[in-house]
Amino acid sequence: MRWLDYAFYRILFFLIAGIIFSRGIELPVVTYLYSLGISFLIALFSLLIHKYSFFSKALFAVAVYCFFFFLGGILLQLSNQLSSNHFIDKQVHGEDQVISLELQQRLSSNSFNDRFYAEVFFLGSQEVSGKALVSFKRTDSLDYQVGDRLVVYEQIDVPAFARNPGDFDYRAYLKSIDVYGQIDVDPTRIWNDEKSPDKMDGLLVIRNRILNKLTASGLKERPRAMIEALVLGQRQNVDPELTKSFRDAGVIHILALSGLHVGIILLILRFLTQSILRLKYGRWIQSTVLIVLLWSFALLTGMSPSIMRAVTMFSFVAIGMNLKRKGSVYHSLTLSAFVLLIYDPRLLFQVGFQLSYMAVFSIVLIQPVLAGLWTWHNKVKDFFWSICTVTIAAQIGVAGVSLFYFHQFPGLFILGNLLLLPVLPLIIGAALLLILLLLIGLPTDWLTTALNVLLEFIMKTVANISSWESFIITDIYITWWEMILMYTVLFSLVLFLVPYFKRSKKERFYLKKPNWMLHLSLASAILWMGIRSFETYAYSEEQFLVLHQATGSAVSLSNKEQALLLTDLHVMDTTRAVNSLERLKNIENHRGKKLSIADLQSMVHYKDAQLVVIAENGVYDTSIKSANVLLSHSPKINIERLILDTHPKIIIADGSNYRHLIEAWKITCDQRNIRFLNTYEDGAVAID
Repeated sequence: MRWLDYAFYRILFFLIAGIIFSRGIELPVVTYLYSLGISFLIALFSLLIHKYSFFSKALFAVAVYCFFFFLGGILLQLSNQLSSNHFIDKQVHGEDQVISLELQQRLSSNSFNDRFYAEVFFLGSQEVSGKALVSFKRTDSLDYQVGDRLVVYEQIDVPAFARNPGDFDYRAYLKSIDVYGQIDVDPTRIWNDEKSPDKMDGLLVIRNRILNKLTASGLKERPRAMIEALVLGQRQNVDPELTKSFRDAGVIHILALSGLHVGIILLILRFLTQSILRLKYGRWIQSTVLIVLLWSFALLTGMSPSIMRAVTMFSFVAIGMNLKRKGSVYHSLTLSAFVLLIYDPRLLFQVGFQLSYMAVFSIVLIQPVLAGLWTWHNKVKDFFWSICTVTIAAQIGVAGVSLFYFHQFPGLFILGNLLLLPVLPLIIGAALLLILLLLIGLPTDWLTTALNVLLEFIMKTVANISSWESFIITDIYITWWEMILMYTVLFSLVLFLVPYFKRSKKERFYLKKPNWMLHLSLASAILWMGIRSFETYAYSEEQFLVLHQATGSAVSLSNKEQALLLTDLHVMDTTRAVNSLERLKNIENHRGKKLSIADLQSMVHYKDAQLVVIAENGVYDTSIKSANVLLSHSPKINIERLILDTHPKIIIADGSNYRHLIEAWKITCDQRNIRFLNTYEDGAVAID
């Protein structure tokens, strides 16, 4: 197959290019509208002049590509525009307000909070719109469900951004899914709540009924939570330690209903429905059955955005895999991505979208090559070999994205998947049977006992695999351009090799003369190594940073080869202090360097700069003048007296201070013309 012969490949490329351009450079919507109109008119004009001439064809192609480039740009701009009554423009920042909201989607609970996405309807008496992240402390034991309406007296906080170099930008992530606020609910500030199952749609009522039935079924807590995650997409009851063990073992897709999970299910379903192909129009019948099964699965899990996206993609793929035309699967994959990005261009920047397409593209492209390397004449062996090759292909596909976002690679992913994937259809089938028997009221003791034993064994096995920490490669950091070059090298090399694989038993593949795919792969590899080497040897910047750490203080000193982290985390409990220290150790300034850790003292010197740290006791040396001052752990000081005594260059307040004190300090510093920064709003502060 000649890859550029399919027009949608080129169209999708320019659509994506336009979306990326619009994200980096925001142009007025009217500019995109004029550009779209001009591109359309040029394309129309090119069809009217010498329809089949080289010039008209080239002009038409350029105009069409420009049209989709500007279409991608304007779609992203329009997606990011907020309604005129959005709460972000109506709220009073930093002040409590009466907020009316409805819980619409439940998220996985973490160690501290139960979390929902909620639609905000009123601020006081003012009607508004927009989504916010709502959190309830797990210790408060508030049993709210999707569909409940609440009236609370709280403030809508702005989600945290990447305050330290290399931190995850949570604000940008929430913005990409239309969530612009964060509400932490205190139970004493809930004025009214309304549990309204009559207002819920039928699907939600059925799912809640199933959850209640499962709770009373006799399943143990952990197996029940795993079934809820697998079959219903409800991960709020899954133990965070269980999630960590599945992630470390390389089998997190078993718990997370992602594109990788749906892709593996599609391949298993195709294997189970091969007999349909013997019928007349068997390919079309099998495609229909696969699509119906995938969407039935999506309905059962609650039609979350990630599942809808994944099932939409694999609906196209299911058809493409059964068409006789060469390359039809790639065509279907391209068309599904085009449809999804037209629907919501922000999907391009979501981790789930990237993982889904990288996984399925790798499965479709690389798995047949791997499977063809060895042929088994035993169905059982061939089944396990297929699972192994699917796992390797998918893991190759998601490796770059996973390293970029999560910075780790599970070395035992093949072992974990070989153990779990063969029994995954059995688990899902048994869980569906259990739900059916519970709904119609038949005895289920035998089935719940079997599921308890099987799932407990699986969880214990996964925990054992994840305990081999030496096989978990962590702290791998790559940049976005390294990720792109990595995929360019990989896929170009595979596309070079694919046409030369033969189905002969004697000769697995043969090579002809190199083509441009091999040249692209080699050029990308050379560029990757060259830029990496340049950054390694040319980087010599020395940095003195006051970092942001909630309820703690941290200062980083770094140069080309070494880094020193100074911390004061004494008010934290042991667990939180350990977690915070690990996060601070892995900021961008410390990666790949020899890192030392020490306690933060009252004075920090680095080169010609000095930082005076004033802790909670409020003690400082009045003889030190014109220094940089760090206020730590809400010191009891008179800020005006401090300014008069020390004449500071700059005053910094970090995340260990109370917000109301920071606001008061800022007012005083503004009045005294002293530069004041706080890490809540400004992130890490560089000391000159």
